[in-house]
Amino acid sequence: MADIDDVYHMLGFGRMQRIIFACCVLIQIYITNEQLGLSLIVASSACELQIDDHRMSWLMSAVFTAQILASHYMGDKADEIGRRKLILITGSLMLFTSLLSALMPDFWSFLVMRFLVGVFVTGPTVSMQTYLSEFTKFSLRPKVLNYVSYSIGLSMIYVPCIAALVKVNLPIYNAYTFSSWRLLILLNLLPGITAFIMLYRLPESPKYYLSVNEDAKAMAVLEQCCRLNKGKDVTLASLGVDSVTQPRLRGATIKRNCVARLWYESLPLLERPYFRNFFLTSAGVFVQFGVSFGLGVWMLRVRHLILQVEETETICELMRKHGHHKIELPTCDLTFKNVKDSIYHGVFVLFAFILTSFLLMCIRRRTIIVIYLLTAALAGFLVNFVTNDTLILIVFLLLIVPPICSLRLTTSLLIDLIPTHLRGKAVALCLIFGRTGVLTSSLFIGYTLRQLCYVTFNGFVLAIIASAILILLLPSESKMMDNLSK
Repeated sequence: MADIDDVYHMLGFGRMQRIIFACCVLIQIYITNEQLGLSLIVASSACELQIDDHRMSWLMSAVFTAQILASHYMGDKADEIGRRKLILITGSLMLFTSLLSALMPDFWSFLVMRFLVGVFVTGPTVSMQTYLSEFTKFSLRPKVLNYVSYSIGLSMIYVPCIAALVKVNLPIYNAYTFSSWRLLILLNLLPGITAFIMLYRLPESPKYYLSVNEDAKAMAVLEQCCRLNKGKDVTLASLGVDSVTQPRLRGATIKRNCVARLWYESLPLLERPYFRNFFLTSAGVFVQFGVSFGLGVWMLRVRHLILQVEETETICELMRKHGHHKIELPTCDLTFKNVKDSIYHGVFVLFAFILTSFLLMCIRRRTIIVIYLLTAALAGFLVNFVTNDTLILIVFLLLIVPPICSLRLTTSLLIDLIPTHLRGKAVALCLIFGRTGVLTSSLFIGYTLRQLCYVTFNGFVLAIIASAILILLLPSESKMMDNLSK
């Protein structure tokens, strides 16, 4: 009986894995379109839907609340019904509700639809990386997952460009018009539609099948993978494989109601030997999410204020003098001038993920994560001193972009540290910590930026350093390999 990771080592990264990789790239682009592209959609629709600061807060809170509430359930369903099936179901519902949101006539119906999009986006978010990783041999896993992350940068570049290029205002009925923001939502759906059509033709993860004692189905998927990768004449039997298994299989399950099952099946994550690693990665993700996305949202607003006042001062001095002014982004009619910083952000993210690919060739994941986090901490410290507009933008990007890259690497560490039957729940709970970090950092910035600006940025510096220390406490790659073989 062969270990499934040994079988993947024999099969290599072939045609099957490349098809799954392409599918996951498109899924990641679509997820990024829906999550990070929402700020541009809101900016473009602000006049028609009458979205002020209060309504913006309602909308963002609704979206994040939906993701927090649904993540754990989606993670549990991924472990119960399979990664592929969950992605197909929730992805189809996400496409449908996002399409409906593009047709909504007023803000409150738009908010309801975006809340539902937030619920369903958690399915692909918690399952996509797991699905791809379970078709990839251990040594290639970090590199492959990082390649998928290129699509985050690509999405962050092309969505602002499309938002600036698309100019539509077609009257339909009375005051209802088909505006640019509606077309932008529809264009954002295209990668998702393509991805889910591809996924429909792809198999379920064989590691999932083994975790639910469906050994015959696991062998059938591996046989299909073998023929695609090695040729039609090659079979698993010809490679000396007659059956497969994997370590750390789940025990017998007891039938319970939904809430009780969620609790009891997640309980091992809070016990030895998994609790320590789960806690360390989740705490690290909490900080990394907060810095990269919570602070990232505010970066654009602070930059807009800096460009408005046109004074050569540090950020905190400008906030002390002009913090009482309302910080608003340009809305309604987006141009390249309005979205320039968003495009720079996307280019920097793409460059950082490409750099990560080269670093993974010679440095371990933990080391790269710590380097990125210390770079972000140094940039946060420099925020106290820089005064030039261009330098402020560079320092801001160095503060918020490295944690995005370290976040993906940290998630890949968690995937390797947790067994298959707990993996979906672990990733989901970890992402709940992350989204809570976004809400926490947003509240922290909102209450301190104007009055206690130095506390804001230096507080993030301390949090980033603490996150780096937590990552250093995780097991080394060699210890992970030992655990996988047990």
